[in-house]
Amino acid sequence: MSTVARESLDSFLYDESLMGVVEERMAALIHYIPSGSEEIIEGPSGPTRAASYHLSSGGRRVRARLALSAGTALGLPPEDLVAIASCVELIHNASLVHDDLQDREGSRRGVKTVHMAYGDDVALCTGDLLLSSSFAALARFTDTSLLPQLFGLVHSRIAMVIGGQCARLDPTGDVVRDMDAYESIAATKSGALLSLPLELALTGSAKGMWSADARVAANHFAIGYQIADDLEDVEQDRGSLSVNALLVLSSAIGCTEPEAALRARQYALDHLSKSIGFARSLPNRSGALLRELAVDLSHRLEGSH
Repeated sequence: MSTVARESLDSFLYDESLMGVVEERMAALIHYIPSGSEEIIEGPSGPTRAASYHLSSGGRRVRARLALSAGTALGLPPEDLVAIASCVELIHNASLVHDDLQDREGSRRGVKTVHMAYGDDVALCTGDLLLSSSFAALARFTDTSLLPQLFGLVHSRIAMVIGGQCARLDPTGDVVRDMDAYESIAATKSGALLSLPLELALTGSAKGMWSADARVAANHFAIGYQIADDLEDVEQDRGSLSVNALLVLSSAIGCTEPEAALRARQYALDHLSKSIGFARSLPNRSGALLRELAVDLSHRLEGSH
């Protein structure tokens, strides 16, 4: 990610000190231990330790920052900003732990993945703990009358991610045979958790009627981002469980990989352009950070051509 994008993430429409509060909230939630069970849960290989290990490895916290940026633009109070930002970031990290376990990834962010450091069983439980903690985070939202709607939204987006992940892992390989299937998986697996922070902020500020546009903006960004990532990882993805846009294209239309790379790059730019348009349409500039990220990625793709 370029310097421009990093600066956007670090200071964009919200008080950066809130990110520290988000980190503290996530740490507190994963260490919630019922009285009398400390020794069991806090053992040397327990899920709380593994969850802390995973969160401490870093990450850009893009989804939390999208929530803070959108929520600030829409006028949500700090406690609600922290609630939705913590919620979406915990869900995302739960998905990473489970993804690494399913993909048998050995490292993430420069350190061993949870399943490599603590074992498969603990990794499975760690992802579950992070996911459960996300609901506790959202329960801090101050307007309790909105909680049923917010919780329903979270469940819906998690279900979409699960569906996309299962389709990606289909053992027959029949699911991902063309770009339509590829884009559908990217939109459900990645787009759902990119739209969720925007949708929660919009719903929490009585602007839920804009959620459909937020979903479209996030889906197009997710597809563009995934294609851009695939262009850099084609050799690593070859022969693995990973679904790579370039390999899908070259197989589906019978062209060479260099030709497929040109087409894939244009597909990515088209999707990012659509993301920029829909993000710009969101009220009160609540899609400004997503738009900035899409613009930066577009520039990076154009510069690599």
